[in-house]
Amino acid sequence: MQNTSSTPLKRLALKGSAWVMFGIGTGQVLRFVGNLILTRLLSPQAFGIMGIVNALLMGLGMFSDVGLRPSIVQNKRGEEPTFLRTAWTIQVIRGIVLTLLAAALAWPIAFLYNKPSLVLIIMVASLTSIIAGFRSTWLLVYSRRMTLAPLTILGLISYLFNMTAMILCAWYFHSVWALVLGAFVGSIVTLIASHTILSGVQMRFQWEPSAVTELIRFGRWIFINTAMGFLVARLDVFIFGSFAGVGMLGLYILAKNLSDLVMQVLKSLTSNILFPVYSRLAERNIKILRNKMFKARIVLLAVFLPPLWILILWGDNLIALLYDDRYIEAGWMLQILAAGATATTIRITIGPIFLALGDSFRKMLDTAIRLSLQIVSMTVGAYFWGISGFFIGLALTDLLSYPTLIYLTRPYGVWLPLLDTLAFGTSFFVIWIAFWLS
Repeated sequence: MQNTSSTPLKRLALKGSAWVMFGIGTGQVLRFVGNLILTRLLSPQAFGIMGIVNALLMGLGMFSDVGLRPSIVQNKRGEEPTFLRTAWTIQVIRGIVLTLLAAALAWPIAFLYNKPSLVLIIMVASLTSIIAGFRSTWLLVYSRRMTLAPLTILGLISYLFNMTAMILCAWYFHSVWALVLGAFVGSIVTLIASHTILSGVQMRFQWEPSAVTELIRFGRWIFINTAMGFLVARLDVFIFGSFAGVGMLGLYILAKNLSDLVMQVLKSLTSNILFPVYSRLAERNIKILRNKMFKARIVLLAVFLPPLWILILWGDNLIALLYDDRYIEAGWMLQILAAGATATTIRITIGPIFLALGDSFRKMLDTAIRLSLQIVSMTVGAYFWGISGFFIGLALTDLLSYPTLIYLTRPYGVWLPLLDTLAFGTSFFVIWIAFWLS
């Protein structure tokens, strides 16, 4: 792969953005079509069970995240073979530990939800952590260079194999095992490609103390941040499933996935484009970074808020149109989640500044405060107003945590009060219209 260090940053960002948009757009179409097919072959309970399994595996993954990806993207040694092999060794060890931890937690989780079948499902599904651990860390160099075409194509091919396997197994077995087996297919495709057609440095076990020190020094706050980030992203699944039941949880996961269609595109852009761009700009001049960040936020908010406004207004109609009567209650859930996602969108466009400047500590503080507010708002909402109160409390989390984010970013001078006021104000108006029409 050709080094892109001499390529103008703007050209790299534009080309990378185009590939991200293509990959996410195509991937969302495949995911949407696959989801429509699977909901006709499987029951809501199957999605609820798999939601619990995915939440557990994601949680263990995030609780053990030592920041290998941002370390390789941000560190000046990010393309050295020794640095990459040391990171790969850590990654392999982590994957094995994750599988063992998931197996140990399988019995308590099954007991909590009174679902004995979860024991075997979790144990088998956790093996994907070992597969992911052996992926070549050279894949992260593509992210560092913003050479995203190979990663995009690999992701689409992997997901196509994944979804095809799920649909065939669901058609044959009509069981949650279809979702488990499909995950293996995609993981194996990515593993093979990372060591063959996309390989840049041959991986082998290596342990350089200085590289380990650099990875741990940068990743220590990321470790805490991602652990709490998991709770922000998946604590709702465990709490909601524990008092609403697996069937209702399946409806919630459907609504959550649909509301995330827009957010996944934005998160991918910020992770694959904004973070590397901001990191390179921060190395040059902080004033240039601020100016570019202003322009990027204006464009991103103008593009990603309108789709959420559509879901707020007509999310219930969309569910009624696409799914059968078993999934009808996901409609109002989708509308509330989309309303909360407007504040999330505003936050996401600010967030990359922390890691781009190497300030993983402030990133961790922001996540800790956000998690605390989420727990309080969900608990209070559920206690006083039941299931609907739970959703409203969850949706309010990012709005309540916004002032803290602004305070933490104050030293960098990146806040755009007029832009954010316009974004919040327009979103509130759309929410008011949706409430009036309901």
